[in-house]
Amino acid sequence: MARAHHTRNIISILGFTFFLLVSTGCGFHLRGSSELSNQLPELFVQSDNPNAAVVSELNRWLRNANISLSESAQTTLTISDIKREKRAIAYDNRGKTALYELTLSLNISVIQEGRKTLLEPTIIQARQPYSYNETDTSAKDEEQALLEREMNAAMANRIIRHLEKLSFKR
Repeated sequence: MARAHHTRNIISILGFTFFLLVSTGCGFHLRGSSELSNQLPELFVQSDNPNAAVVSELNRWLRNANISLSESAQTTLTISDIKREKRAIAYDNRGKTALYELTLSLNISVIQEGRKTLLEPTIIQARQPYSYNETDTSAKDEEQALLEREMNAAMANRIIRHLEKLSFKR
């Protein structure tokens, strides 16, 4: 019974991920992405961890929105204090972890040429709980990796939404 439930969970997560991949590949674009690229044709993304998965995901989303990424851009998005945490939030009747929570948090700010602050440092965060079964650790590792990719996409989306709310000088 537990195995069937676990298999259904994995299948649903894989199905959702497949949907996201197909949607992206078939021409799906972020709401407002064309307006953003008109307002912000070029952006410099600066990070204390430029190789972080969330930064890579954001850069991919920005390129898909036709925003050129350049160190000489007038506008700089700074991403800092990227933190990933995993903590136990529930235990079974034997005292073993039954539920974990993944947290991804980071700080963003936006400045424009002349050091004009468009967005003060802002913390954004994503949380995702997932069940844990110690007898099926390889599937749980895959599930955790999938959830982390989904959290990276959600964070990239939130950052884009913050950018869409700003007024950029042209």
